Amino acid sequence: MSNANDLFERQEMIGPPLKVRGSLTLKEDVRADTIDVVGHLSAQKNVTTAKLKVSGDCSIGGHCRAEQVINLGGLRVQHIQADRLQSSGYFSAAEDAALETFYAEGAVKIHRLTAESSIELRLGNRSTIDVIKSSGTITVKPSLKLMNALIPYFRKLTCKTIEGTSIMLYRTTADLVSGEDIIIGPGCSIGEIRYTKSLTVDPKSQVARTVFLNK
Repeated sequence: MSNANDLFERQEMIGPPLKVRGSLTLKEDVRADTIDVVGHLSAQKNVTTAKLKVSGDCSIGGHCRAEQVINLGGLRVQHIQADRLQSSGYFSAAEDAALETFYAEGAVKIHRLTAESSIELRLGNRSTIDVIKSSGTITVKPSLKLMNALIPYFRKLTCKTIEGTSIMLYRTTADLVSGEDIIIGPGCSIGEIRYTKSLTVDPKSQVARTVFLNK
C-alpha cells in the first residue's frame, strides 16, 4: 500500500530498540527498530519504527510511520501510516490513519480512516470515525467478548461517510454509506445509501434514502 516497506529497507534511518517501562518524554524525532511501551511515552515529534507495541499509554505529536502497530493500552496520534494496525484498547488519530489493514476491538476516535485491504471494528465501546474509506471490505460487528452479553446502548459507531467495496454494518449511525455490496445489520441509522450491486437492510434499522447506481 504505502511506502512503509521502503522505510525499513533504509536501515540508516532506524536506531536500536526502544523500551519504555516508566515515563519518558522525547522532544526530538524517534527512529527505532522496535518500540515497546509498558509505561508512558510522550513523543512530541515524528516516530519511525518497524513495530510499535503499546501496553501502557503512548502519545505521538507528529507523524507515526510503522510496519506493524499493536495497541493493548492507549495510543493517541496525529497522523499514522502503517501496514497493519491492531487495537484492543483506546486508539485515536486526530487527523489521518492510512493503513493496509485495520482491526480494532475497543474504543476508537479517528478523523479519517483509510485502509487498502480491510477495516474491521468490533464494537466494545462508543466509537467515532468521521470518514471511513477502503478499497476492500468494511465490517462493523459486536465485540467477540460481548457476544453472549446484553449490549448496552453506548456501544455503537458514529460516522459521517463510509465508502468501500463490500460493507457490513452493525449499530452504526452514518450520513452516507456508499459501496457495491452493502449489508445493514440491526441497530443502524443511515441517512443515504448508494450501492451498485446489492443491498440488504435489517428491519431493526432505519435508512432514510437508498440510491441504486447503475454503472
